[in-house]
Amino acid sequence: MVNLKNLNYTELIIRFRQFQPMQQAAIVGVIFFVINTLYYILLMKLGPVESASMAIYSSIIFMVVYYFTSVFVMKKSVQMENQSKGPKKGLRNK
Repeated sequence: MVNLKNLNYTELIIRFRQFQPMQQAAIVGVIFFVINTLYYILLMKLGPVESASMAIYSSIIFMVVYYFTSVFVMKKSVQMENQSKGPKKGLRNK
């Protein structure tokens, strides 16, 4: 269940990080789409159809880049975590 009374920034970030990278990319993509659509409508003075099409295109690109970047970073962090913590084999007795 979602407790909206005590929802703060820290809990939001923790819940977001528990999602899979594809789910994170979809959430961020929707947020990016809404902000980008409002930007095109309000500041660029474009029509709703033009702004929605441009926002869809840019949010898809953003989601793809976010997904591959997060997968790459997670792979690297898991690799670093799995490495041994002690000195390497040739450096033990020096």
